[in-house]
Amino acid sequence: MAEIEQLPLLVATPAAWVELVLADFGTFLLDHACCERKAAASALSFLARNSEHPSVVETMVTLAREELDHFAQVHRLVQKRGLVLGGDSKDLYVNHLLTAVRNSPNERLLDRLLISALIEARSSERFYLLAERLPSSVEHELAPFYHMLYRSEAGHYRVFLRLAERLFPVAEVALRWQHLLRFEVEAMQSTPLRAAMH
Repeated sequence: MAEIEQLPLLVATPAAWVELVLADFGTFLLDHACCERKAAASALSFLARNSEHPSVVETMVTLAREELDHFAQVHRLVQKRGLVLGGDSKDLYVNHLLTAVRNSPNERLLDRLLISALIEARSSERFYLLAERLPSSVEHELAPFYHMLYRSEAGHYRVFLRLAERLFPVAEVALRWQHLLRFEVEAMQSTPLRAAMH
């Protein structure tokens, strides 16, 4: 499998995360499906709240379609195992990141774009770790699927970052990005490891 592409994350996910996921893969699949569903809904919400920006509308339409497609694929895996989706559960990692969002409309938009980029980057890293470990597990047939998702999420991280740079001065984006990268470490390390995306 190809080496992981460069991601901006300052700290790696602990190796123990993958082992927790493999030990309770059904629970992970249910959470993964939930995350994909929430990602699609989030893209549509982003579009509705920022419809005055054509670039946001076009980007979020494409993103919502992709995330909904991912949800459908994971849902098929859930059904194949005889599992049943539940309601949305709180994502402590995401909720922690969102505490950094500022209040003024422009600052809020910038922060939400950058936090979305960070969530996608962390998800990409974790999909890669999982794809690398799956070939030696009972779930080996899913390695190509999770490798595809790793690539997709890495692309989504770049989409959010580029969109921020289209809407705001590059220097402002860079400064805020560095701050949020450090904050992401705190969010990741304060979230207990479990058989879930975050």
